[in-house]
Amino acid sequence: MPRFPLPNPPLRRSAMACAVLLAALPAAQAQTSNAAAADAATGATAAIDQVTIVGSRARNRTVFDSAVPIDRFGAREVENALASGDLGAALQALSPSINFPRIESSGAADSVRGIQLRGLAPDQVLVLVNGKRRHASAVLDTESSFAGIVPVDVNAIPPGAIDHIEILRDGAGAQYGSDAVAGVINIVLKKARTGGSASVSYGANHTDFKPTNDTKTDGQTTIVSADYGLPVGDAGYLRFGAENRGRNPTNRAGPSDAGWTSWNATPADLALDGKVVFKSGDSEQRNTYAFYNALVPVAEGVDAYSFATINKRKSDGSAYFRYPGDPSNVPEIYPDGYRPTTKGDMTDVSVVAGVRLAGGGWNWDLSARHGGNKFQYDLADSVNASLGAASPTRFHLATFDFDQDAVNADLTRELDLGIGAPVNLAVGAEYMHETYTSSPGDAASYAAGTVAGAPPGAQAGPGLRPQDTFDGSRSVRSVHADIESDITSRLLLGVAARYSDYSDFGNARTGKLSARYKVSDTFLLRGSLSNSFRAPALVQTGFRFSTLNFNSDGTALQTASLLPASDALARAFGAENLKPEKSTNLSLGAAWRPQRNTSVTVDAYRIRLRDRITRTSDLQSDAATAYLTAIGRTDIESVAYLANLLDTTTTGLDVVVNHDLPFAGAKLDLNAALNLNRTRIDDVHQSSDALARIDPALTLLTENNLFRIRNASPKTKLVLGADWQAVRWGVQARATRFGSLKDFSYDDEAEVIDGVHAQRFGAVWTLDVEAQYRLTKQLTLAAGADNVFDRYPQRVRETSNATYGGALPYNFINPIGLNGAYFYGRLRYTF
Repeated sequence: MPRFPLPNPPLRRSAMACAVLLAALPAAQAQTSNAAAADAATGATAAIDQVTIVGSRARNRTVFDSAVPIDRFGAREVENALASGDLGAALQALSPSINFPRIESSGAADSVRGIQLRGLAPDQVLVLVNGKRRHASAVLDTESSFAGIVPVDVNAIPPGAIDHIEILRDGAGAQYGSDAVAGVINIVLKKARTGGSASVSYGANHTDFKPTNDTKTDGQTTIVSADYGLPVGDAGYLRFGAENRGRNPTNRAGPSDAGWTSWNATPADLALDGKVVFKSGDSEQRNTYAFYNALVPVAEGVDAYSFATINKRKSDGSAYFRYPGDPSNVPEIYPDGYRPTTKGDMTDVSVVAGVRLAGGGWNWDLSARHGGNKFQYDLADSVNASLGAASPTRFHLATFDFDQDAVNADLTRELDLGIGAPVNLAVGAEYMHETYTSSPGDAASYAAGTVAGAPPGAQAGPGLRPQDTFDGSRSVRSVHADIESDITSRLLLGVAARYSDYSDFGNARTGKLSARYKVSDTFLLRGSLSNSFRAPALVQTGFRFSTLNFNSDGTALQTASLLPASDALARAFGAENLKPEKSTNLSLGAAWRPQRNTSVTVDAYRIRLRDRITRTSDLQSDAATAYLTAIGRTDIESVAYLANLLDTTTTGLDVVVNHDLPFAGAKLDLNAALNLNRTRIDDVHQSSDALARIDPALTLLTENNLFRIRNASPKTKLVLGADWQAVRWGVQARATRFGSLKDFSYDDEAEVIDGVHAQRFGAVWTLDVEAQYRLTKQLTLAAGADNVFDRYPQRVRETSNATYGGALPYNFINPIGLNGAYFYGRLRYTF
């Protein structure tokens, strides 16, 4: 049995909010018949009774009778959460188990961000579209709290294509393969055979920004979307659509006195003190999406299907400011200093085609898929100082290209084994091939010029050198089997097993046991025990890049080179071949439906991860500098690589309450959802003989990095929602409480927590509201606001080191973000 920490006072206050909704249930009992009438009038179906794709391959399994916890969010809920058009932010708003942390000033992370499920890393959750695996990004995350991971870019999925979303909160590696450690998110596309919709929305952040005592209006976002359905034969369909979203940048940097951080703090540097020269906020983005989802009846019992999505995204982010007198500047080009602009140009494509048929007593699903993600990384407003005044100011740094192709066969059937209920049997096989290539930047992006004392390569780069590119591939073969049956009228049992063989990491066997026992028709107990295997992503084995980062005490910036573990220099610093991550997942829970329109679920979980892949700290010291100088690598000041450094245990609890009732002549849906989680570090692999030969005092992970892994995600998250729908009017409100968290601090006078100078950041509430009015039967006007009360996370301690001279007044790790209130309007026409 897992042991769960007793809730502290903030956790108890969060749990009380769920209890309030439970306490209201008896008073609503008398209205049950009225609620049923309201349901009949609106044609609504309780989400708890909806059939799901994930969690079970039995065709009639619903959210309530599943052996594992599943959330299902319908089209209205998804549309309301997608006010800004950002699917990652929408998932965070919908589910208490999901966080979508932001980066304050970065490179590729301005374009690609991952989501967390149950406090684990973004590459430990599997994403499906229409039940088919979604490919990962071509870019490795080098800047976030989970640096070193390769997430699925959920924001590449067209928001206007989504019909509903299912979230399986349980380990599912035996059922769905690698990455399903924390759970599975399934995005289901629209498939209505007729009609369509077109919408246009506009919104902007409008906020009172305390660090500058200024009222800001920025982040202006325009979204134009349309989709349409055509019938194909008697039961087929073709649904297609397109969307365009443009977003202006935001800036939440404060005035700084960071001139002292410049290499020689010239009068020109110090003259900039008190001005806003840095940037912290969302990047500028331009997104174009398209999709189709089709089903074509071919013959009796034979259906061909296909679906595809495409996303073209251009992003402009910001790097750190370079001061006029710093050696990284060329005064002839930038007499007042400069802030490089990072530019990402991404193309993401996914195509799936297959056929479903029945034959020989089996239901067959044969399919092939292709997923590709290409990221071109460029710079503007930069310079290669070693080239002097002849340096260009725009550079191409690198291109990263990842492709995944697969064919699979899934077969299901019901067997009568004489036990009183059919046995659902599913078997399948898959062959998957992946390729990953990186291409070099232009010569000026990595050149070492003749200007003495100037750093080589483009600032906010340098570019990838031809000798550092990567071209690799691998294949994966897997087979799986899944059996599920109601052994008795009360007991459901499920067993799943999978065997996978990786051409580069060997084979793995995973399994899962699940059970659900109906104590009564309205109360059930459930649980599962599983293990999962997550092979290192192909991108993790070959990605390399150099970035400008803070040194160990936060007083200066340095060029840090992230190397693949196979690189000779990384080997000199102790790198070894990456190994797969292995995990075990235990889940125990209960589901209760005291009345037709009310449900309560409680699920506890424990996830143990071994050999967790993590980016090392930047390995830098006087001895390391001397070693790099001795081998002629004066272009970098520190080395980092990916390694299997951690064993962790994450424990947690999910509570979800849903209730609907008639109110003011219409239907009111109420919900409360709470997540509690904690990650404990069980073991750290800190050194090696090779690293000790360079500097025996160096460790692979600093205490600061370990502190962030344990504490950088909120331990609690509470979501309270209300949705009122009448004939012409609709109103939704969603209050979210992100629990307190802690992060290390560069301030030597900050509180010492677990041996680290750190700061506690208090819990913060945010409220989202939206109202709709049907102008006509087909035309609907909506207006709303996310974070309507303009809440921000707690300020960072106002010291020079902690805020980089005041430039970065807010810590980026809080999921509430840094942008303040966002107001919007939307006009939708259906036909």
